Amino acid sequence: MIQLTKELFPQTHLPIFKNMIRRIKYLDFGIFKAFKWDGKLQDFREKNILYGWNYSGKTTLSRFFSFLDNKEQIKKQNLDFKLEYGDSRKEYTKENIEDLNISIKVFNSDFITQNLKWDSNEEIDAIAFDIGENVTLRKAIEDNNTKIKLIIGDDKKSGRIGNFQNDVEKFEEFENTKISKESKRIKNEIFNSLIEFSKRHFDNIKSQLGSDYEKFIIKDTIRLTQLQKAATATINKNSLPEIKIYIDYYKIRKEVIEILKSEPQESEVIQELESDSNIYNWSKEGLDYHSPDANDTCLFCGNNIKLERFEKLRKYFSNESATLRTRISNCRTSIEEEITSIRNITLPKSENDFSEGYIEEAKLLLELFPYLVKEYIKIYDILKAELNRKELENIHNKITIKDIDNTAIIDLYIWKKELHKLIAAHNTIVENFDHELDEARTAVKNHYVALYLKNEKYYSLKTKHDFAIRCIARYNCLKDKLKGKNDSLESQLKSVSAGKEELNKYIKAFLSNDSICIEVTEDDKFLLSRDKKYANNLSEGEKTAIAFAYFLVHLESLFRENKLLEYIIFIDDPISSLDANHIAQVYSLINSFFFRKSIEEGKPDKTINCFKQLFISTHNFEFFSFLKDSSQINKRKKEAGKNEPSCEYYQLKRTLNNESKILPLPKSIKSYKSEYVYLFDLIFKYYKDGCQEDDENLLLMPNAIRRFLEIFSLMKMPHASDDLETRINDLLGESHNFKLLHHFSHFTSFEKLTHFDDLIMNLPLAVDELIQLLTKTDNKHFESLKKAIKINTD
Repeated sequence: MIQLTKELFPQTHLPIFKNMIRRIKYLDFGIFKAFKWDGKLQDFREKNILYGWNYSGKTTLSRFFSFLDNKEQIKKQNLDFKLEYGDSRKEYTKENIEDLNISIKVFNSDFITQNLKWDSNEEIDAIAFDIGENVTLRKAIEDNNTKIKLIIGDDKKSGRIGNFQNDVEKFEEFENTKISKESKRIKNEIFNSLIEFSKRHFDNIKSQLGSDYEKFIIKDTIRLTQLQKAATATINKNSLPEIKIYIDYYKIRKEVIEILKSEPQESEVIQELESDSNIYNWSKEGLDYHSPDANDTCLFCGNNIKLERFEKLRKYFSNESATLRTRISNCRTSIEEEITSIRNITLPKSENDFSEGYIEEAKLLLELFPYLVKEYIKIYDILKAELNRKELENIHNKITIKDIDNTAIIDLYIWKKELHKLIAAHNTIVENFDHELDEARTAVKNHYVALYLKNEKYYSLKTKHDFAIRCIARYNCLKDKLKGKNDSLESQLKSVSAGKEELNKYIKAFLSNDSICIEVTEDDKFLLSRDKKYANNLSEGEKTAIAFAYFLVHLESLFRENKLLEYIIFIDDPISSLDANHIAQVYSLINSFFFRKSIEEGKPDKTINCFKQLFISTHNFEFFSFLKDSSQINKRKKEAGKNEPSCEYYQLKRTLNNESKILPLPKSIKSYKSEYVYLFDLIFKYYKDGCQEDDENLLLMPNAIRRFLEIFSLMKMPHASDDLETRINDLLGESHNFKLLHHFSHFTSFEKLTHFDDLIMNLPLAVDELIQLLTKTDNKHFESLKKAIKINTD
């Protein structure tokens, strides 16, 4: 046993704590279903012992106490309660529990699960374990390693960084390879290697274009072709003269329309001239060669021209009809001149006279011109035909011009405009060759860079790349933080592992075995050894011992910090699966740990309670007997002239309604010195009362029968180490017909009972078989048991 000395526990100021949990007025949680504190039930005292069979609610009650310490859990639970606390008996519920300033430490199955983690160590064929803070630390390290693995991935699965790395690599391939390839193509295919164009040039243009790059894409293919040719020009050409083309079509057409509408009066008509335009023209021209002299002779026939004839001709050619004929003649002349003018236009000799960017357009215009002239002349031919129709057939009549398709005229106007614009553009290039060359090349470069960015979805890739870079940076930062946390946690592991000696002391005291020892592995896990050999199989009792030892080590640290006296301690069944010797050790350890001397200065013999309030629950009658016989636990308090008990005893009991209650401990239980006699009392009273279905101890019977059988069979056959069924067979012979007793010997849990209702129904037969077993194997012992519980043998 550990010697708890003054040197081990330093002097400390010992405050007096009067505030304690007084009662649980109401509890609706788990198996406690709307439990209400009975007025006859004594309040909780400084020390409290709760006895109850398995599944009677001990762990549920301990869990409720742990929730009082971890108030966040209360909000998450399906839990309702009302608690009285302190001398003022202030009530606390779920609504105001945050106001309760209370510190509680609970040892129960949850504590074991949370603070003891087992793992096989295949390298040394042993069971390694973490305990206490190491469980949390190791879990945190494993969680961090899992997160790190999720971030960086492994051989089988890509991590978060790997998922984003694809976007980074795709964009970097674009930047480092594809852009270089496209730059080379632009240089060689677009500019015929006339310029230098590398990735550096591409990147500069990309930077200049910015996010509005699409507006630099030239959608007009003709314009793009012109610019490309202009951009690849190598020799400057000569300026071209302006082509002067005068088109008077609409003026001439207007004159024709007016002529056709004219209606000259018929006066001084010479029919021969009227009917034949050739004679008309011949006579009109001949008149100009003669004079009205009497002596003038006709130059054609030589005869004298009579003055009368001459006067008649003069009057005829000066009348309205003659004037109209003159207009017609003049109009014809204008048409011919127009035709001659359009035919005699001097055009550039070849499209090659134009700058590179305009050669194709010039070629088209030059090839189109003859066709337009031909169509243009056809229209004038129609006008001439209309003039003839007027002159020959309708000189005195008004006529309407025929419908004429003027498309050729319109086309010629457009052609003229396009030619002038083309020549002007050409001449501008010639006059500003270097500047225009640069402008064309810049436009073409911008176009192809912008087009490539669009087609390859560059900015979409870049957005993903930039986002991926930020994410990778964040994940790398997180990874580094997690590694940093693990470094810190691993150093804490070593710090916790360094406390193995103190843990060893408690484990040895717990198990009363000097051959038991804890070692620490290289990765800071604990290994349990027996007689210097690593254990590869730990019993449930050993596991409980290790966990409870850590619980005491944890409380020890609170004691050294002068805090333990501020805590309410709840210990739930610390003796699971331990034999009688170990049970005594646990009791002794609890007794010496929580009740200490040599603490209060000047009073070395005074025993100090090292807790604010103590609760111990157990199902083990032997351990319960140790507690109820403890002088320290049952020590009375002397305050204000009163001598009051400092410990209260309770029973946790499960009812037929499948509910648990806190009850006063029956005096009969407290009076028994042996679990064996107590169990017999339960069973025999049930038997004597006729095995009633409403017996208050009905649910205890399966566990009571099994436990009684264990003690009885071991007492009768102390050498046997086999299971209970084997011992019963040895006592009765394997041919016995105690079938129900056989089933009850296999019964191990309340949960099993809930699945086998027929066992409850057959309890009377099972108890009857047990009584037969006692009378058959040792009737004297049976009679002695009845006397022990003061039952008459008749």
